[in-house]
Amino acid sequence: MIKAEYFFAWVFITLVYFFPVKVEAEPGVQLNLEKETQEKVSLAITDFIFNGAGSDIRGLGKEARRILEKDLIYSELFSLLGKPVFEQLEKMERASSDMSYKNWRTIGAQWILKTEYRIISKGRGQVFDFRLYDAVNKRMILGKRYKASAKLLRKIVHRFADEVVLQLTGKRGLAATQITFLGQKKNGSKEVYRVDFDGHNLRQLTRDDTVNLSPSWSPDGKFIIYTSYAAHNPDLIRIGPSGQKRTTLYRLPGLNAAPSWSPDMQKIAIVLSRDQNSEIYLLKKNRAPQRLTRHFNIDTSPTWSPDGKKIAFTSDRSGAGAPQIYIMGAEKGDSGKVTRISFGSSYNDNPSWSPDGDKIAYTSRQGKKFQISVYDLNTHKSKVVTSGLESSEQPSWSPDGRFIVFRKRVNNRFNIFIQRPGRRGIRQLTFSGKSHSPSWSPYINN
Repeated sequence: MIKAEYFFAWVFITLVYFFPVKVEAEPGVQLNLEKETQEKVSLAITDFIFNGAGSDIRGLGKEARRILEKDLIYSELFSLLGKPVFEQLEKMERASSDMSYKNWRTIGAQWILKTEYRIISKGRGQVFDFRLYDAVNKRMILGKRYKASAKLLRKIVHRFADEVVLQLTGKRGLAATQITFLGQKKNGSKEVYRVDFDGHNLRQLTRDDTVNLSPSWSPDGKFIIYTSYAAHNPDLIRIGPSGQKRTTLYRLPGLNAAPSWSPDMQKIAIVLSRDQNSEIYLLKKNRAPQRLTRHFNIDTSPTWSPDGKKIAFTSDRSGAGAPQIYIMGAEKGDSGKVTRISFGSSYNDNPSWSPDGDKIAYTSRQGKKFQISVYDLNTHKSKVVTSGLESSEQPSWSPDGRFIVFRKRVNNRFNIFIQRPGRRGIRQLTFSGKSHSPSWSPYINN
């Protein structure tokens, strides 16, 4: 837990450009996230050099390097060179202070990352100087200095890792993002949790001692909304990202569920049962509900398009108890045009609109199991992007649109996993065996 006093002591993480360097990568190096055909960039991360009075008895430099390596590996954009490959070259350069781009290229390094750090006396924090070099174009492409309390070591390393990814792709990395989800307790209650992208800093945010449902982030990352039965009614609750300032936003008799904030944060799409049926409504700032769906079948699971003009949702209006994914306008609802986008499966649910607006991920029954499918709004086709003998459900996109987090069942245990759609690599994020309903945060600026 990062306590408030640490932020008062270090009310900011000082970020200084210490050289006027060009921050854009060369066109030949920068990746197009829509057409990722380029191999991973080979990167050498040299030892972090302690450059200050005293000594690093806590091993902050080694710990920071381990964090950075994991962040960049998890980005799936870099291939890290092993230390034996560049150890002698690193020693030579450390002795002469020269940068031999030719020698780095010879051993296969495209980018080189060098770091110096020092510890401020009397426990006042640490300073890290990061330099990122491009051996192909013979230049330094990024130089940054971070100053922060020792308690914020992970935060500053995550921030720099995201800057490195930005140089390569034009989009910030995900190291500083977080994922909220539901964790089931032994007594059957489901509480809201939060965990960092790399699996560290797992925190329980609620202690409602009841069933909670569908946590969802606000677009600015300042709030999490969810449904709670704590007051013996499924109410809409809002909390801060650390679980603070719990507020009841909406409470009507019956269901107040599946909340989804509009991109401009002016409205919340929510499922209410006030009309003896589950329908989708909009809650505006005056809290007056505006009904969007008017069908005798169940409508649920709204998700907004990034431009705020459309909402994808689940409905069994096609009949036969077979829920499908539909798209409607965010103003007229189903009194306007409604388009069905899921076909070829008898059960589809949990739509999640991608940040770029061109895809919708959803849960789809495939045979006797569930998998994650992605609908492409340009080609109007769906593709199953997960596989395996067990079910994968409840997708949520990363803010850069490259990854999906979802719940996966393995050996009758439910945990949260991360995967790039269509890729074989998959990373397990939680290990309790009772994790549900993940929601990926937006980029968090703090």
